[in-house]
Amino acid sequence: MSDDAVERIATQSEGSLEEVPFAVLLYALARAERSVTLAISRPPLVKEIVIESGVPVQCRSNLAHETLSRFMQSGGLLDETTANECFAESCSRGVLFGDVLIEKGLITAEELRKVLQKNLAKKLLDGFSWLQGTYRLSDPPARVDSTLRVNVPQLIIFGVTRFATQEQVDSSIGDLIGKPLALHPKPFFALDAIRMNQWQQSVSEILGDHPARIDELATKTGAPYEELARILYAFSLIGAVAAADRLPSKQPRVRTTPPARPATIPAREFSLPTAPPASSSPRPAARPPDERRDALMEMVLNYRRKDPFDLLGIDPDGFGREAHQRFLDFAERFAPWTYPDDLAEDARRVFLAGARAYGDLINPDRRQALVEKRHRPDQKRPGASADTFRIETDLLDPEVQFRKGRALIAEGNFREALEQLAYASDLDPQNGNYRAELAHCRFLFNPQAAGPIAMSELARALRIDPGSGLAHFYQGEILRTMGLIDEAKDAYRRAIKPMAPDRRPIDALRSLPR
Repeated sequence: MSDDAVERIATQSEGSLEEVPFAVLLYALARAERSVTLAISRPPLVKEIVIESGVPVQCRSNLAHETLSRFMQSGGLLDETTANECFAESCSRGVLFGDVLIEKGLITAEELRKVLQKNLAKKLLDGFSWLQGTYRLSDPPARVDSTLRVNVPQLIIFGVTRFATQEQVDSSIGDLIGKPLALHPKPFFALDAIRMNQWQQSVSEILGDHPARIDELATKTGAPYEELARILYAFSLIGAVAAADRLPSKQPRVRTTPPARPATIPAREFSLPTAPPASSSPRPAARPPDERRDALMEMVLNYRRKDPFDLLGIDPDGFGREAHQRFLDFAERFAPWTYPDDLAEDARRVFLAGARAYGDLINPDRRQALVEKRHRPDQKRPGASADTFRIETDLLDPEVQFRKGRALIAEGNFREALEQLAYASDLDPQNGNYRAELAHCRFLFNPQAAGPIAMSELARALRIDPGSGLAHFYQGEILRTMGLIDEAKDAYRRAIKPMAPDRRPIDALRSLPR
């Protein structure tokens, strides 16, 4: 994709996901480093994604399974009763659901941040499965509380290899077939910023040594053609791989990490504590105690929801000499050079937030404006935004349709079951069990004609959700009816562990002829 095309996509205010796929849209916005609200719509589904400097930091939708409570339940981190109790308390008190979990000792701040990061990634991944719909770009919100950040190239690689249709892949790499391919010497997103699987790593290493055609890559890596084509589609989409004869003479700069949020610190009003100079060769920071890690993670989750007074722990009605000491204590506690590499970037963001807060407070005019803002009757406390605590009454819940579909199958009503299961799968395209049940129902409805189609759909379900034991089990069921006993046995065996304690695959194995 040319630079002009990327720039045009990043600047147009709306469009169709059929013409501009979600993956291409994310790449274009990252290249342009835009800060926008990206709304994608495929009625009745709606998602709003907040993007800062090209990096998604927040996503909201009207899907029930994407709420933090349901996400943690599906991952086995919370039982339904506890989740409902904590959710009710968060609503009644006007505090975040995650804060209630931390207060009750159900999760640490560091664990909560990891869960929120995974939940954000899952919400975004759905967009790669949207083959239809519209998108609209608008101004970002005035204040974004989220401190999460997504690795954009990692998200694109994962989303494309899991969700792109074969038609998308084939049409996208058509120009690459028969040509020597090479790694771009200076792509916008470097491959070393991506955690790659074995086949992806092999392709990267081979093309890093010398140009190679697709057939040569297939021979050297041993990867199936479909998998290899997906890898090349993803790599070419982020500009990491191109035909060797088309590499531009002028290379764009390399982006290996998301851009840092710039600090706007009034330099003349105070000076920041400085890190030890590089020449002094300080010893690497040791792993901090668990309570210090938790304190940092809790601050990372909340610092953007705090005003300067709350962030530094300063009484707005008694601002005086202690304010300077409070800032020094804050700076010492979160000095990034005192943390190991895995926490240094988080500490740096908190440290700079404290510096900006202190800069606001020691300026009399800005301090007075903050005091007046806190005392306005219509001013909510930091973090208590209306969107945060609004209880949605129209959330779409695919689990409801899934249960209805299974009940209809049990009654033998396969036609209506197909409609319910298709809707559930459409609402949650990452759920392999929904896809597996739909494929098997299609087979039950028309065993004579739907066998190959169902097997293809089950294979896709496993590519999207490798942990779906139900997909393996239904592969075994269909293979058994086709008389392929050995293949059925293998499928049943693969289903045993992920389906436990469900004994259906074990019972099916025992019923097969020896």
